[in-house]
Amino acid sequence: MSIYISLGTNIKDRIKNLDKAIMLIKRKNIIIISSSKTYETSPMENLNQPLFLNKILMIDTIIMPEDLLRLLKSIEQEMGRIEESERYLPRIIDIDLLTFKNFIINKPQLTLPHPKIKFRKFILKPWTDIDPLYILPKGNTTIKAHLEALGNSKEIVKEYKQ
Repeated sequence: MSIYISLGTNIKDRIKNLDKAIMLIKRKNIIIISSSKTYETSPMENLNQPLFLNKILMIDTIIMPEDLLRLLKSIEQEMGRIEESERYLPRIIDIDLLTFKNFIINKPQLTLPHPKIKFRKFILKPWTDIDPLYILPKGNTTIKAHLEALGNSKEIVKEYKQ
């Protein structure tokens, strides 16, 4: 049973942002088991902003889901992210909790698995680097099959080469 998180950034030095987020995650009693390649991706919803860099991490921790979410949000704040009332704005870092073992949670502050996983190529493509055969809790479709179901979406997701 694995825990997966996503990282995204599209302002300032995007590689440094990802590296700093990973370093801060490691300092918080979170073990990084595996990391995807880094992908450059098109923004969603608000298209008038820079391209993102995205990664997926498989992690392990004894921290429970709601506390883990709070900890991840505190890392975002520590890195300078400001919570905006408007969604889908450029950001220095975005850390999302995607799954937590086989937990199903439906609360205002946390929904697990993350409800938009199946529709986001920028999540699914890097996830296939780590665990293409992973099946979401209470699901029956692999991450790879979810990615294939998106077909030729207009979303740009390409491996980032420095």
